[in-house]
Order: sequence, then structure tokens, then C-alpha cells
Amino acid sequence: MTKRQRRILTVIILFASIGLVIAQTIWIFGVFTNIQNDIGSKVNDLLNNVVTKVWHAETLTQISNGVNSQQNVVDSIVYSSEIMDDNITAERINRYFMESYKRLLTSEIPVEQRVTMEQLDSLVKREFKEVNLNPNYKFKIAITDRTGRRIMSSSRYDANTRLNIYKKRLFPNDPEGFSEIYYMNFYFPEETLIVLIRILPMIFAAFILIVVILALFIYTMYVIARQKRVSEIKGDFISNITHELKTPISSISLAAQMLGDENIPQTAKNIPRLSSMIKEQSKQLSYLVEKVLQTSVFERQTIELKMENVSLHSIIKEADDLMTLQLRNRKATLITELRATSDIISTEKSYFVNVITNLLDNALKYTEGVPKIIIGTRNEYGKILCYVSDNGIGISSENKERIFEQFFRVNTGDVHDVKGFGLGLNYVKKIVELSDGTISVESEENVGTTFYIWLPLIKK
Repeated sequence: MTKRQRRILTVIILFASIGLVIAQTIWIFGVFTNIQNDIGSKVNDLLNNVVTKVWHAETLTQISNGVNSQQNVVDSIVYSSEIMDDNITAERINRYFMESYKRLLTSEIPVEQRVTMEQLDSLVKREFKEVNLNPNYKFKIAITDRTGRRIMSSSRYDANTRLNIYKKRLFPNDPEGFSEIYYMNFYFPEETLIVLIRILPMIFAAFILIVVILALFIYTMYVIARQKRVSEIKGDFISNITHELKTPISSISLAAQMLGDENIPQTAKNIPRLSSMIKEQSKQLSYLVEKVLQTSVFERQTIELKMENVSLHSIIKEADDLMTLQLRNRKATLITELRATSDIISTEKSYFVNVITNLLDNALKYTEGVPKIIIGTRNEYGKILCYVSDNGIGISSENKERIFEQFFRVNTGDVHDVKGFGLGLNYVKKIVELSDGTISVESEENVGTTFYIWLPLIKK
């Protein structure tokens, strides 16, 4: 995948993710509004029913009072008729009664005498069940006049609340001519909570979906970046290793040619020197081949070691032997302290040789002056400890936490000729752990670094 293709893919995924988030937000907001409207509709129905029942209750009371006074009305008509007129009819009695009842209805009655807060509370609680709302919800009610002046209200009623306040006219069927109009104001604090509880599963599902998509986006970009990095490393490695392989191959080929040339006298061939050169270049070739083997590990998803019981001391000696040329070129001092009396471990020898050569190679690369390296073993706590110590530039405390990460490389400061791809220590940690061991590091900047490898022992 080219750089341009990666950018296009990144932009597409980014815009798709943003579009999804916007769409989910709009959808959730729409659902929130619908639920809020549904609750608002139920509350309006509830208040309409309450207003109607208050009016019914008042009407029944007035009728009851009117019936009780009807006999007095008839008696007064009869009495007046007996005095003034002998023609008493039902029509006259009915008309006189209706006029008296009308005067009763249109008389000015204080609102406190027409309805009470206890009556409203009782009716509202009853109506909560009728509209499928929880009757245990707390609510607040206030009665106001047309100017908004509060006449009576529930305890702790807050006229300045930010919640929805529902307003209904009380006594909407009052005849024309009443001197005052009254309103019932209603709100309940749990309204927003009810909406959120109902919408919470949808919010959670949308959140999970967005997180999953973003995680997949991040993982996809990580994989693309990692594959790009691996591809670059492979290209650099092949280029470097090809260049480095030419030297030992050319040296061995030249020595073989000189040994086989019959025109050169035996005394002039200097066989010991040619033999030594072939041996050294063969070691260098073996070292480079081991590097190729090491990098091939990262092409596999998993590594399976062919476990065998092997002497750790023999592995260290073989690694030292492979590193002879590198140590000599840097004029390094290598001190071995093989003090362990038991050194049999379970691992695959070729892989663990790479572990030791990697640590020695790092000690050489990250030392500015003449390298002094100590490699040793000792038995502790029923295990074997292998340590590699150097006098190099050291590792900062921030970098110590990351040195075993793949592709991570320590900043070398003024040392600019350090080659590497950030794979060596990651490889070391992986092989040590596959051998049932652990690895740790202690380091101080400008003083040096020591790696500690703990491995279980195998009884001989």
C-alpha cells in the first residue's frame, strides 16, 4: 500500500467515523425528544383529567347545596303567591329556582374554598396510574392567578425551576363574568431522569458501536503502520546484510583461491595466516546468518522452540566465539565470570545463542569509548542468573520501560553510527520468556547497563 493510498484510506475511515458519530447523536436526540413528548402528552392528559374531576366535584357540591335549598325556594314562592296570587304553577317555581341557582354559580367564591392542595395531590397520584406513570414520582403543584401571583402551592415549589412547567386553567367551565381566572402549575423533578433511563440502553449501544468502530480504525492504522515499518526494515536489512555478507564471502573466496593457486609457492602462501582469516571470516559469516535467522522470527505469528537440555556456559562460549571479530574491531575487553555450578537449562540452543550475541552486540554499539563487557552466571534461589554488564551510555528511566518493545530504539545522543531496527531486545525478551525465564535491566546514564536473565535449572 502506497503512502497516498494510506492517506486516502485514513481520510475515508475518519470521515465515516465522524459521520457515524453525528448520525448516532441525531438519532439519540430524536429518540430523546420523542420520549419527552410522549411523557409531556401523558402529563397533559393527566392534568386535563384532574381539572375535569375538580370541576365535577365542585359541580356536585353546588348541586347538593342547591337541592337542600330548593324547599326554601318553593316555600318562599308559595308564601308570596298565597299573599299576592292564587295561580301557583310549576313553571313559575322552576324559573324562580334557576334564577336563584344562577346567582349562586356566578357569585364570587375564593379559590381556597373551591379546591384544596390535598385534593389536587390525591387526584394527581390517582391519575399517574391512569397514564402509566409511576405514582411514587415526586411532583410540585401551585395555583396562580392570571398575573402569575401564587395563591397556594406544594412545599418547596420552585417557580424558577429549569424543568418543564405544565400549566392548565382551573375551572375552565366557569360562566362568563367571573372576576378571576386561576391556573394550576405542575412539574416533577424526575421527568428528565425518566427520559434518560428509557434512552440509556440506546446510548450504551451507540457508545459501544462507536468505540468498536474507533478501535477497529485505530487497530487498522496500527497494522498498516506496522506492516509499513516491517517492510522498510526488511528492505533495509536485506540491503545491509547483503553488503556485510560480501566482505566475508570475498575474503574466504580470496583465501581459497590463493591456497589453490599452484603458481604461488607454498612458502609464499602463509597458510597459517590464510587459515586464520578463513576461520575469522567464517565466524563473521555465521554471525550474519544468525542475524538473518533472528529477523525471520518476526515473519511468523508464533515461535515454537525445539526444547533441549543444554549448558548455558556452552551457549555463552559459542556466542563469545561468534562475536570475536566484532570485539576485536572495537578493542573491547570481555570478562567472563561463569560461577554457576549448575548451568543446564531447557531451550533451543541456536535461538539462545542469538540472545547472548544480541546483548553483547548492544553493549558494543552503545558504548562511546573502549567497551568493557562482563558476562557471568551464578546460582541463586534454585535458578541460574545470567548477567551482561557494560560501561556504555546507559538508558534513561523513561526508556527503560520501553526498551523491550518491538521497533523501539534508545536515543543514542551524540552517538550517530549505531545501526539497528529496534528488534534485538524484543527478540531477546521473547526467547527468554519462551524458555520459562524472565529478563530485567538496571541502568544509569553515562555509567552503564546490566541485563539480568533468570532461568529455571534442569537437573542433570
